[in-house]
Amino acid sequence: MTEEYSFPPFEEEIKNLLEKFGGERMETYQGEDITPLWDLKGEGLPWSYKYLYTAPKLEKIVLAVQSFRDKLMSYGASIWPDDEHALPIFSSYWAESAKGSYFIVDFYPTADCICDIPYMEKYLEPLEDAFAKGMDYFPTLGSGRNPNWFKALVSPYCLSGDFFPSTKKTQGQVLELMTSYLTVYHDLWEKDQPRDPAYMKPLNARKNAIKQNFREKDPGGFMMIKAVGEEMAELGLKVLF
Repeated sequence: MTEEYSFPPFEEEIKNLLEKFGGERMETYQGEDITPLWDLKGEGLPWSYKYLYTAPKLEKIVLAVQSFRDKLMSYGASIWPDDEHALPIFSSYWAESAKGSYFIVDFYPTADCICDIPYMEKYLEPLEDAFAKGMDYFPTLGSGRNPNWFKALVSPYCLSGDFFPSTKKTQGQVLELMTSYLTVYHDLWEKDQPRDPAYMKPLNARKNAIKQNFREKDPGGFMMIKAVGEEMAELGLKVLF
């Protein structure tokens, strides 16, 4: 008997974990009104939203969900630390349809880990168990079929790849990996303390370079320009990254 397809409960599961950070939804970001992104529609985009939240130790928490013709769902959640904390950037993205899935989950390090082994031990090694489970679920995963600039910014614990078709089993596995990574991040966030400004200077430079590269090269940018126009697409990228 053919399994009946339905989309995964990403929003419910991730929202429950994000609430632990105690964030407040932001109406403006860097001086711009972002409330139009709360309910954005366009060509082939029957509904979508992008929410930003502010929380201690963080610049922003991003939650973005988009429906393309009600056949493809795009889910994203990310957490960006403020300039005083050395936390990595939590990133999760999932494009999901009955035909297949593509996903990424990682902590993008803000330090050069080969030059700063203690950073890797503190902020990335806690992912060891979740990463091992991901490789057990999907043995061919790694940093996936992604461009070189993306591979240059990810951590050794990046899980990314695509598979066909999507099933209830694979949905559950992807969601488990994303919630596991987010739970580890919350634990790190609770314990983290401000760092010396001199130490933070190169970390913030790397964080800003990550933002710039995503804004300039995000592969979903073309789809959003077509759906909602250049102005709203640019605002969406600014919010995401």
